[in-house]
Amino acid sequence: MTSPALNEGIAMTRIRALLLGVIALFAVVTGSAQPAAALTDPELLVENARLTVLDLLGDPEYAAARSLSRDARAILVFPNLLKAGFILGGEGGTGVMLVHQGQGSWTAPAFYTLGGASFGLQIGGQSSQVLIIVMTEKGLNAVLDRNVTLGADASIAVGELGGSVGAATGAALSADMYIYAKTAGLFGGLAFAGSVLAPRTSWDEAYYGNGATARAIVTESRWHNPQAEPLQRALP
Repeated sequence: MTSPALNEGIAMTRIRALLLGVIALFAVVTGSAQPAAALTDPELLVENARLTVLDLLGDPEYAAARSLSRDARAILVFPNLLKAGFILGGEGGTGVMLVHQGQGSWTAPAFYTLGGASFGLQIGGQSSQVLIIVMTEKGLNAVLDRNVTLGADASIAVGELGGSVGAATGAALSADMYIYAKTAGLFGGLAFAGSVLAPRTSWDEAYYGNGATARAIVTESRWHNPQAEPLQRALP
C-alpha cells in the first residue's frame, strides 16, 4: 500500500510547477501584506477557511450551498484557489476538509490540495473562494482513500452564483460532490473536472503533531487543535 507521504509527494510534484507560476502572477492581485508573525501557514489557512465559510454560507445567493451543507457528509473549504493561464492554464491551492458528525457538529480539519491543468486559448487570472460539499459516502471514501480525480473517481456538479445546483452542467441532484465558487478575475469560470484532490500530510503534522493523517483526524477524531474550533462552529 502506498504511504500517505508518497501519495502527497506525487500529488505535490504534479501541481508544484503550476502553483509557482500562479503565485507569481497573483502577487500583485493579492497584495504584499504578510500574515501575523504569531500564525503559522496552517493556522492562517484555517482562519481564512472560517472567513470563507462565513462569507459564502452567509450570502443569500448561496442559500442552496448552505442547505446542502446541513446534510453533507463532509465539506472542503479552499479560501484562495488560484488560476492563471496563457494557452496552458493551471489552478491550485490548499484547503481543509471537515466531516459532518450531525446536528451542527463537525470534526477538526484535515489539510488538502486541489490542483489541475487545462489547455485552451485563454489569457488572464483569477482568485476564487471554493466550497466542495461532499454528499455521499462514496465521495467521502474516495477523498480519504486516495488522490481523487474530480469527475472520474467522484461525480461533481457545479452550482452557479444565483443559480440552482447543477445549473451550469445540467446535472441531477445525485452527484457525489457539489462545488460552489466566488470568483474575482479575468476568467469567466472554473473547470473542476480532472482536478486532483490530495491530502497534505505535512501540514496535518505541522498543525497537530507527528503522525497526524487525514483519516485519523476526521474519522478517528484522534487529533484536536483549539485554534480550529471557530471554524468548526461556523459550519451549519
